[in-house]
Amino acid sequence: MTNSQKVTLYFVRHGETQFNVERRLQGFADSPLTERGIAQAQAVGRGLADVEFKAAYCSESQRVIDTATHALGERKIPLSTDVRLKEMNFGALESLMRSEITARYGNILETLFSITDLNLAAPEGESYSQLYSRTCLAIDEILKNHEREGGNILVFSHGVTIGNYLMQLTKSAKYLHHDNCSVSVISYLDGEFQVERVADTSFRERGGPLTS
Repeated sequence: MTNSQKVTLYFVRHGETQFNVERRLQGFADSPLTERGIAQAQAVGRGLADVEFKAAYCSESQRVIDTATHALGERKIPLSTDVRLKEMNFGALESLMRSEITARYGNILETLFSITDLNLAAPEGESYSQLYSRTCLAIDEILKNHEREGGNILVFSHGVTIGNYLMQLTKSAKYLHHDNCSVSVISYLDGEFQVERVADTSFRERGGPLTS
């Protein structure tokens, strides 16, 4: 007999950033939220207003911390940062515009983002397998922190980090793009995961319109 309770994780990708607009590759590199990104974060926060959360966790990247802060607003939910929730490290490709990457490295992005091999990595970067391993360490710790009492937990992170985690967790052959401030939901109980939503923009849309 177990005393564990169901934990439901709400994964939220950060809002739009300056590098997103400029089409620069942004992994460990960081750039500030745009006005639209701030508005997206506020909107998803309003869209999740009816959900009671026990705690929130976020990547150490400032764009994610800012997204979490705007989304939480006045809600008194403890927020913890975790370096293991950061975006994939794109190594030598960090901060480069996609056009610059193509000029220097040819079709490397097409190969990298085809995700046909989980050992694929950018030059000097990390692979999808390595990314999944560190993400799992963070998520497993979060689940252990909350499985005794159960409840809903917010996890603010990045598009590839969230998408790769869900793809490998479910052993799916398909990676689903996560729009800015989209929400993915999985529940966990007694070693079993249940995927409830993937890359869902309805919470952000429900909290709209984007006023900033």
